[in-house]
Amino acid sequence: MKAPFLFVLICCIMFSCKSSKTLIDDAHPIHALISSKNFEFSAKSASPMATQSLTAIANSGLLPPGNSVSRIDLNGNGYFLKVFNDSVSANLPYYGERQFGGTYGIADGVEFNGVPIDYEQIFSEDKQKYIIHFQISNKTDRYTITMHIFPNKSCLVNVNTTNRNTIQYNGNVKALNTKNE
Repeated sequence: MKAPFLFVLICCIMFSCKSSKTLIDDAHPIHALISSKNFEFSAKSASPMATQSLTAIANSGLLPPGNSVSRIDLNGNGYFLKVFNDSVSANLPYYGERQFGGTYGIADGVEFNGVPIDYEQIFSEDKQKYIIHFQISNKTDRYTITMHIFPNKSCLVNVNTTNRNTIQYNGNVKALNTKNE
């Protein structure tokens, strides 16, 4: 008598643990924001690739309090990536290692301004997020950018470059204020 009851109880518990997936509808504000191609990503933190060199820097005490090798706080510094019409611009700091030789004395972050190559934005029905992918170059580097924008306007930006290790930024997107531009 106890075995069938226990089996039914376990089955009920297992089937009740299913998570529900909330789908956003076509009227959600995120659709209008992304399709306008007039928005700004504000970086809140950077997640560089943890390497031996960055670990050595952290162990020497050069990182400010509250930061680690895998997460560097950027709040209040004004770092951004803007998408406006057919152009993009960015001013993001870079933490990591250069893989190939570069020009002496240049310590630029992730900085570019211009028309991207292969700009693509899609809405993933499965994941309920926008994925924006493009490439752009400046005088010293070629960047491959992938943005993951969620309905709550949080955003992850992955930056791959030809000369440096990959880095990821976390933050939020908002409508670009064109009156002050």
